[in-house]
Amino acid sequence: MPRSARRHIPAHVGGRPVKITFGAMRAMGLRGVLVYCHCGHHVALSADRWPDDVRLSDIEPRFVCGGCGSRGAEVRPDFASGRPPQFAMSKAR
Repeated sequence: MPRSARRHIPAHVGGRPVKITFGAMRAMGLRGVLVYCHCGHHVALSADRWPDDVRLSDIEPRFVCGGCGSRGAEVRPDFASGRPPQFAMSKAR
């Protein structure tokens, strides 16, 4: 029997996807977040102000855009804020 192509993504009551915690993000070496408004405004912030047990999705409704004034934003880890990516080294000469 073929499996469904759709997978279950945990969501908050309002339908927003549940994202990782700040602790999990810091464990990956990431120290910042990118906050995006639907109007196109965005900002990079340090994640140091939030405790480890808070999820990125928990803080999304709290943001108010300085450009358009709307409430709610998408918060993503800032991969440029952490350590450089680890790549496998080739031993070929």
